[in-house]
Amino acid sequence: MAKKIPLTRDDFIIMQLREIREDIRDLRGEIKDIRGEIKDVRNEIKDVRKELNNRIDKLENEMRSTSRHSQIMAGSVIAIALAVLYFVFTH
Repeated sequence: MAKKIPLTRDDFIIMQLREIREDIRDLRGEIKDIRGEIKDVRNEIKDVRKELNNRIDKLENEMRSTSRHSQIMAGSVIAIALAVLYFVFTH
């Protein structure tokens, strides 16, 4: 027959402390995993931000180019119109 060993209050406290220690270890592991995931998301955001900045720079360059082209076209049209008017009034 097995002998019964009574558990004391201290034994229950030690059991609870061991469970708490295991839970803390588990939580540390989960926190480490979450930190890794957050780091990955942060890196993805940085990459997206870089891509957006590159696209914005390209768009700005295109807008400048289009603006210059429009100014050249307007200048050319005005020059041609003045040339035609000059030709009409001088001949």
